[in-house]
Amino acid sequence: MRENFDVVVIGGGTTGTGVIRDLVLRGFKNSLLLERDDLAAGTSGGCHSALHGGSRYVVSDIQTARECLQENQVYRKIVPQVVDPTDAIWVAKTDEQMEFAQKWMKNADDIGLPYEIISVEEATSEEPLLTKDIRFALRTIDTGFDPFRLCIAQAYDAKKKGAQIRTHHEVIGALMDGKRVVGLRVLDKTENNIYEVYAKLIINAAGPWCSQITEMAGFAIPMKPNKGSTGIYSMRPTKTLIGILRTPADGDGLVSQGFQNTALLGTSSVDVDDPDDADPGMDEIKIMEDSVAEIIPDLREARMLRFCTGVRPLYTTGEETGRNISRGMFLLDHEEMEGVSGMITITGGKYATARLMAEVAVDMACEKLVGKVLPCTSDKELIYGATTKEEAEKEAQEIHEKYHIPRYAAHKFTARYGEFAKTILEKYPDQAYVIDDAVQMIGSEVCYSFKEEDVENFKDLRRRTRIGMGQEQGTFSIYKAGGIAQQALDMTPAEAEECVLGYVQERWKGIYFAAQYGDQLPLSELMQEMYVGMGSYDVLSLE
Repeated sequence: MRENFDVVVIGGGTTGTGVIRDLVLRGFKNSLLLERDDLAAGTSGGCHSALHGGSRYVVSDIQTARECLQENQVYRKIVPQVVDPTDAIWVAKTDEQMEFAQKWMKNADDIGLPYEIISVEEATSEEPLLTKDIRFALRTIDTGFDPFRLCIAQAYDAKKKGAQIRTHHEVIGALMDGKRVVGLRVLDKTENNIYEVYAKLIINAAGPWCSQITEMAGFAIPMKPNKGSTGIYSMRPTKTLIGILRTPADGDGLVSQGFQNTALLGTSSVDVDDPDDADPGMDEIKIMEDSVAEIIPDLREARMLRFCTGVRPLYTTGEETGRNISRGMFLLDHEEMEGVSGMITITGGKYATARLMAEVAVDMACEKLVGKVLPCTSDKELIYGATTKEEAEKEAQEIHEKYHIPRYAAHKFTARYGEFAKTILEKYPDQAYVIDDAVQMIGSEVCYSFKEEDVENFKDLRRRTRIGMGQEQGTFSIYKAGGIAQQALDMTPAEAEECVLGYVQERWKGIYFAAQYGDQLPLSELMQEMYVGMGSYDVLSLE
């Protein structure tokens, strides 16, 4: 049976999920999102987790700064449960940084970027690990956020309103009618089945893989994939995001995630040929840690859990490389540029500007499909699960009292799911207990994720629940999830075992690099002993 859609969106990152949500809000409910892996499995999941408010770019790229400022405030309003309820402190220590701070404030004033000058004493009182040698400090609206739950919230907001979301469905070809893209050939990787979908319009939001998609239609676009490595600490050296007042460079920020009790050191900028081949660099991590340690000396004593990378979808028609390429968004009309109709591409940009990127892409889609731009409400309507900090705290207390879940775990639970937290426990009360002490994940989340959030394996489960993203990296928690999956989800022992081992193997890749750094060597040895030694499983390789 032929499947026909108004629009098919390629890419399950923050831009693609933002596009599918915007489409259904404007009435295009017969829309489909295709993602070759899982939601937030690519660039979005490997980002620095900084919800920029414009501070980082206000001197070097003022248009991007304007966009980040606008969208930071939008996300705080429409999906508050995924935004860390803190701000940021930016500091200057050297003469050069002091000079930069003056340019920064002038540009911030020009675009209305809010900031507050605070004394060195106040900054170091709030953040005791900051060196007393800093000379200047600003408070801004930049903060941390949960990139996984934001992607998932956008996708399921769209799904609730009528769109289809298909993860683990990879686009492998374009269906052409002359110079028009009329559909796509798709591989269902779960069922190993190839099928076709047809659409009036294809929106390519595949991030650094955008050119691979357009090449299926007969033309390439000048993408410059750029790797950013991130180091993840097992503690929060600071309460807020800390940044260095200077032109964007490697290691100029530490994102502290209040809901998750981790901190992310970032980020580097290295051009790569293949976005699927981008391992974190040991030298990159060392350079970044040395840089941030200039303002937080004790950072060198913190334990690094793992390394990860995200590949930026940079676009340029020139010869620029790395940090010289704009972080601005690019909307490409291929009918106008290459003479190929039926497909547009939205690329570039920042995680913080993804909703705005979706808006401009859907504006163009409206013009092509109905001849005019329909009103956009994606910046006003609350997203799936939206709840304020105060509402989440009240709900957490009720959960604690009813289900006897520790308050700390209840708070983290409501931070992940917002207004749906109580519903999850009502549906799956038998699993209402903590199975991951590090991230305070609750067993009911395993059932909910598999049954209602399109989870196929435990790697997908991690993105929904953060299982194994804390100090123990899944060593002890993941086999508990396997037990729940077998008992409550009717998995066979072999299926549950496959989920557990696939997860352990995936975690090992990031732990391996951190173990070489020295911090994770004891845990890596313990994981080896448990799963390879005692369990005799052939896992924990880098293949």
